Amino acid sequence: MPGEKVGTERALAQSLQVNRSTLRNALSRLEETHEIVRLIGRGGGIVVSDNKLVRHIDTPDSLRDMARRQGHRIESKVLSASLSAPSEADRRHLLLPDGTSIYRISRLRDMDGSPFSLEQSIVPADLFPQLLTKDVAPSLYSVLTRIYCVAIKTVQETFEVAEATFETANLLNQPEGTPLVRVLRSATDTHNRIVEHSVDLYVASKVRFTLHSNEFVRLSMLRDKPRVDSHQPASETR
Repeated sequence: MPGEKVGTERALAQSLQVNRSTLRNALSRLEETHEIVRLIGRGGGIVVSDNKLVRHIDTPDSLRDMARRQGHRIESKVLSASLSAPSEADRRHLLLPDGTSIYRISRLRDMDGSPFSLEQSIVPADLFPQLLTKDVAPSLYSVLTRIYCVAIKTVQETFEVAEATFETANLLNQPEGTPLVRVLRSATDTHNRIVEHSVDLYVASKVRFTLHSNEFVRLSMLRDKPRVDSHQPASETR
């Protein structure tokens, strides 16, 4: 059944009495046809695929690389890109002073030829002169790192449930009201500057988000202790 875990590579090799090299070749073919997914981490293993992209939020791997390993193909195109004055909300998200400008970049990602996500980013223009002349379609973070020597330190993400508006539904080729996963993201560099804020909309039926944690904290341990906000390590999923 889709989502059912069939075991680890080691356990399967022992059960089927085949060497792991032969098994890996067979698993790779099954993964390419989207029949299985190989999950990473201590809780990982081989899972019967439901054709959703498994997006790990605790890994530095890019979305494109995660998709490739799972037998999917991600392609991106820029819908719009402009230089403009920020709104009050934009200034709060990027912690900008008055009188500064921002880039607004909207991108559509396809998975296996079908619309998968809509990503709307704002970036401080002062930090990245001539950004709109660069190819940001495949990966915005790659451009910031490679051309502007910016090192992303942390990415803070908030996940929400949303419904596709008429305009968004048309872009994603889905009926209006289709369930979406909305991800609000802020990326901070090693100089503690917020270098990007984005709102990403994923078609909920095409993606699964996973997080692997090495430590679990009992609620009783948190009583009477000051609250500490946590941030995930930077993930180059942009």
